[in-house]
Amino acid sequence: MALAEYETTHPLSVELDGVNYAGAYRVMTGSVIVYFENEIKFAQYGTNRPEIIARWVLTDLCRKSDSRRRKAARR
Repeated sequence: MALAEYETTHPLSVELDGVNYAGAYRVMTGSVIVYFENEIKFAQYGTNRPEIIARWVLTDLCRKSDSRRRKAARR
């Protein structure tokens, strides 16, 4: 894989409960690396398109972030 290909991040956004969330992802050697706020998560993409896996991972990160915010607000 060329260095320039690894350094390329792609913008990505998802909508959950009417709220848009923005993150970014990059593809590297069979893995998708997703960046959202101060979180980084990666997953193998196998036979699926990397964009689809990146969207799933970003959705998961957004839900985790919302859950943490709600818990912090209750304290």
